[in-house]
Amino acid sequence: MKIYRNISALITPIGKSALRGTAMRRNVMTVRNACMIVDDRGTIIDAGSEKEIGGRTFEEEIDCKGLLALPGFVDSHTHAVFMGERSSEFCMRAEGKSYQEIAAMGGGIRSSVEHVRNSSATEIADYSQKFVRNALSLGTTTMEIKSGYGLSAESEIALLEAAKRVGELTGMEVLRTWLGAHAVPAGKKQSLYVQELVSEQLPEVIGRHAAEFCDVFCDEGYFTNDEAEEICVAARAAGLKIKLHADELADTSGAALAVKLGSYSADHLLKISDAGILALAGSDRTVATLLPITALCIRSAYAPARKMIESGCAVAVATDCNPGSSMSENMQLAISLAVIGMGMSPEEALSAATLNGAAAVDRASTHGSIEKGKRADFALYDIPSLSYLPYHIGVSDIAAVVKNGRIVSGIL
Repeated sequence: MKIYRNISALITPIGKSALRGTAMRRNVMTVRNACMIVDDRGTIIDAGSEKEIGGRTFEEEIDCKGLLALPGFVDSHTHAVFMGERSSEFCMRAEGKSYQEIAAMGGGIRSSVEHVRNSSATEIADYSQKFVRNALSLGTTTMEIKSGYGLSAESEIALLEAAKRVGELTGMEVLRTWLGAHAVPAGKKQSLYVQELVSEQLPEVIGRHAAEFCDVFCDEGYFTNDEAEEICVAARAAGLKIKLHADELADTSGAALAVKLGSYSADHLLKISDAGILALAGSDRTVATLLPITALCIRSAYAPARKMIESGCAVAVATDCNPGSSMSENMQLAISLAVIGMGMSPEEALSAATLNGAAAVDRASTHGSIEKGKRADFALYDIPSLSYLPYHIGVSDIAAVVKNGRIVSGIL
């Protein structure tokens, strides 16, 4: 048993499910002069004021030196295992090329596929681990990682194996998502590829226990709603949980489809309709996962977070870390953009990056907040207040990151 003492303020959302609407701001608790008691398994035994719970001796006592404690970020949407870089596409966008135009020129997802298919799982893990290690040092303690740059059974499995290996190498808690339906391989008929996903890739993923979730890029120019439903229904029947890329490039009613499918999240939502927002607001499961770094990079208007929150949606924020449209593993930057670009309050952005992110990957009962019975995943910051976090743009003031009750980055 150990105690983390001398925390200037402990700030956390409260709950074991996603916070919706005004609760994203209202259910954020601040405890001054705080401490946290953690058992040998990395579970929080208690967290609160030093005066109320700290008055005894423990086997190990860690002085937090007056730092501020926040829950570890749950980055609930990433493509953080890949090979190769696509900085040339970044320059193309600076010259005015759109996401769709770059894809039509041979860039985009298919560009990464070529690199992945020429690499082993070990090579992919060795290449990708630096990004995940950076994320851990920047306060992310749980990360969802998708496949999707293989587009064949062999290469998709290699990506999922690489994601598992990256978690082992870095200490990051990695949750794996099969995204074989990220794009259609060059030269293959779309209808035939959909059948390949269901009859070949899915059985391989299930047989190897390679993923917990299934995701589909359901959008204009990618997979139709009917195709997404076919893939997701088959994946759900096989035991996978559902997530969905939706309404990023056009309003295709993807958000409503995500709710219909019982998806844990509908992600991107740059072009979501009022009907889509109402569908999400009426769901007791589906979290609207917004990716503001991507919106910045592809020069799009941001998703309407303010309208979603005021309508009663549960909103999460994630990085979408990937080599093409969001080359960043920095959740603090995503939080800054959520406040600057999407009109969220610091409290709402914190809830979105922690507890609601945990709900988007079915972990809200154990992750995403500093509460009794949850995992001791948190970061200690040299900042005076929560509002300073988004205010100090693109810079980390983290002194130490704690995962399962153990310091895994920084020193005290």
